[in-house]
Amino acid sequence: MHGGGMMMVTGSSYGQMPYSSRPESRMRDHLGENVRRMRQIQRQAKEREANAHQPVKALWKSEKYSGVTSKIKEDIKKPPSTPRPKSATFLRAHSRTGPSIKNISRPCTPDPPSEKLTVPPARCSSEIRFNRNNIDFIRVNGVSAKRQTMKRSPSVNALDELKKKEEEEYNKHRKGEVPKYLQVRKEHWKKTEEERIANTPDPEMPPGHRLLPEKERQQTLKLLLTKEDELVSELSALPLRMDTFRIRSQKQELENKIAEIDEAKKIFNRPKVITPRTQ
Repeated sequence: MHGGGMMMVTGSSYGQMPYSSRPESRMRDHLGENVRRMRQIQRQAKEREANAHQPVKALWKSEKYSGVTSKIKEDIKKPPSTPRPKSATFLRAHSRTGPSIKNISRPCTPDPPSEKLTVPPARCSSEIRFNRNNIDFIRVNGVSAKRQTMKRSPSVNALDELKKKEEEEYNKHRKGEVPKYLQVRKEHWKKTEEERIANTPDPEMPPGHRLLPEKERQQTLKLLLTKEDELVSELSALPLRMDTFRIRSQKQELENKIAEIDEAKKIFNRPKVITPRTQ
């Protein structure tokens, strides 16, 4: 057996479809289709032509009025009611029936009175004398053109005035200075912030106490300093010899008061001073 025959299985080679299972390719008959299409178009054209020559179907008319004639047709057939001997040829071409134009006489328009005339009549044109002056119109026109100012539209003038006003306001403003409305606004913001901070409760404040205002704290501190100066003056005025019990007691009392004032000064020198609420 040859090598080529080993690849044949039941009459067909390996890897190919059997001949019977291949799809049949049919070629389209374009010529026949075109002929059929042309004949169809011709048939439709003949049908339309036959329908066009058919008589138009008469409009429907009721049998009730079949014997009634048209009144318009009767009016057309009637002769004119009155003869028209002159108007029959009136304004008809080549009729020449009207009066001759030469025979028509038309009166002339009367001349207006001389005192109402602003222009002398034509018959006096030969008697008119013009008073001409030796004027150099070219020179006059040149001088007028130089002196003439150009008229501008209102919108352009308004725009120029607005720009001029803005420039004046800009020049009036002192550069480097904060505007007044910003200063007022900053003061308002500062007061609002101070009020907010003052009204905010302090979490470190024990119940039944209040925060001493800054003004009251400064006044109390000032009073303590004044009192301390007075006590120091009294202490300096005591005699050097402490022989008696009264002098030693007075000195001890003054020193105790000065020590209390020092402690109070330390408290009131703090930024926040908490005091009990007075009932």
